[in-house]
Amino acid sequence: MKQVSSKQAQRNREVAKIKQSLSPSCAICGKPAVDAAHLIPKSMYPEHYTNPQNIVGFCRECHNKYDNNLAFRQRQKRLIERVKSFDECAANRYFRL
Repeated sequence: MKQVSSKQAQRNREVAKIKQSLSPSCAICGKPAVDAAHLIPKSMYPEHYTNPQNIVGFCRECHNKYDNNLAFRQRQKRLIERVKSFDECAANRYFRL
């Protein structure tokens, strides 16, 4: 098993706590949420890794579409506005607005 740094372990605990407070329904379609998803990717925006506003529940289908289909992502106006509320530059870049 791979050892994680204490800093990463702390971030993982913070994300786990956020996951517990998420809606049980997908933020896009309303089906049962099975994934906790970052609205803007943690790889591009690590400063928002543990930001509760950046994490929502998605069903697997919506999560895959959101991550891999820009046109689908651009149609999620409510989620775009949510990202703009904490990082407008990141929203403009990630959603290519």
